[in-house]
Amino acid sequence: MKQTFEKKNSLLPFELLTCEKDGVNLSDFPLPKTETIALYVVGLGKESWQEKIFKWLEEDQRRKLYLIPDTPALLSFLKTELFDHPRMKIGGHVTSFAWDHLYDPWELMGGRPEIEEKLADTILGVELTVSLYRDFGVPQLSNIIANLQKEKEAQKGEALAGKFQGVPAVICGAGPSLEKSLNGLKEVGDRALIFGGGSALGPLARASIPIHFLVAIDPEPPAERFFRQTYFETPLFYQNQVAKALLYAHQGPKLCMGESGSFPLEQWLTEDLHLLRSDAGWNVSTFATYIATLLGCNPIYFVGMDLSVSKEGSYAPGVEGIDERKNPIYLTDRFGNEVTTRPDFLMAKKWIEEFAEHHLETDFINATAQGLELKGIPYGDLKSFPHPSDLSSKIHQAILQAPSLEMDLIKENLQLLDQSLINTAAIIKEYLEGLSEKKNTTLHECELDEEIFYQSHLLPTWEVWKYLLQNDTVIAEMENPELEKKLQQILFYQELTEKFCHERKLSI
Repeated sequence: MKQTFEKKNSLLPFELLTCEKDGVNLSDFPLPKTETIALYVVGLGKESWQEKIFKWLEEDQRRKLYLIPDTPALLSFLKTELFDHPRMKIGGHVTSFAWDHLYDPWELMGGRPEIEEKLADTILGVELTVSLYRDFGVPQLSNIIANLQKEKEAQKGEALAGKFQGVPAVICGAGPSLEKSLNGLKEVGDRALIFGGGSALGPLARASIPIHFLVAIDPEPPAERFFRQTYFETPLFYQNQVAKALLYAHQGPKLCMGESGSFPLEQWLTEDLHLLRSDAGWNVSTFATYIATLLGCNPIYFVGMDLSVSKEGSYAPGVEGIDERKNPIYLTDRFGNEVTTRPDFLMAKKWIEEFAEHHLETDFINATAQGLELKGIPYGDLKSFPHPSDLSSKIHQAILQAPSLEMDLIKENLQLLDQSLINTAAIIKEYLEGLSEKKNTTLHECELDEEIFYQSHLLPTWEVWKYLLQNDTVIAEMENPELEKKLQQILFYQELTEKFCHERKLSI
């Protein structure tokens, strides 16, 4: 390594020494863990470490190194010297780095705890964004459109805001510890609002726990978990992307909480409904927490909120189906035991902590028997609540007063969307036919810019997928990168447009 650098720049050894004297600390870093694929380094290792780390890079073609300078002097030095390797990048743009190694094990060296926490949040955020768009947003938007066409049966959930001031609430997660809270939940009765949803419904139903509100946001729930329960007439809070089969099967009051803000096309479709954009967080438990706070509940208890995977599993006993998602994040639980967690669990934990911090007027109590610590939220048991206050009657009255949604307001938007899909498909088809006939043709991007489907869905979806389809490895194998990158982008637009046309049963 040293010889290579000296051939490129004979002054490198001297400049390294000068750099160190100028305040750049050349650290004695260890080697990465065996499973590490993406290595982040804050600062710069000593020359002996540099030689080892370049050897580490060469041992596995998947490995990547990201150098993050911790001083202006080091940044200037690295940019001028030839620390040159195809799988090494230099700079402070960790968001762009995170797109470069999606779902790969990563490690940070030399960074302070706050830097590692920020990096972890960035990487998890990117990975969950990709997960959201993994099917091009087709399942979610298909649910949204189908559910909007059923909106005459729905009411505005936000109309219940503040209707339950000072009423205690219990949010039921589906962690393994939920079983330990079932007896306590049976004693709650009409003394507190009980919220349940997702995977928690099966165990709650089998234990005959009466719940006051269902909560649902999952666009693709495992059917065996969500349809083997007994709460089909319980009032349901939901967001528009929830699985249409779940919404159609539910027979009770439907309380729409609007859109999540994840898809620009949904925002455009529903803008005339003037729905509250609800902060659902990352899962059904965070969504329930938001709703309970909106309703004015205080205090709010958490049970079954393990947010981790232990030897007992991911979920409470009795949750049907096998959880096949990976759990690559190793942590210690509140008792010091080693557990693993998933990105969505970890982001839910951070969301709850930040939400509680911004709602100091509400008392949050973690009554979960095990799992990860929720920082800033004290532990406590499900205490003896006040005397029953006929909450069921109060819920009934609040729902009767909630206004219904008017589907007529978005019929015109759906017609405009369908026409935009047809127009977009025609523009793309004309361009590709011209290419196949070797005509001197260009894509009419000015025409595409006028199409709402292009602006509100094709472009946002491409901004996610381009990192997967046009990474450095793919581009390096292209003979004509400029032309091939453009063609790949247009073919992506064509495939996505055809998927939506098929979903809408449009002839193109």
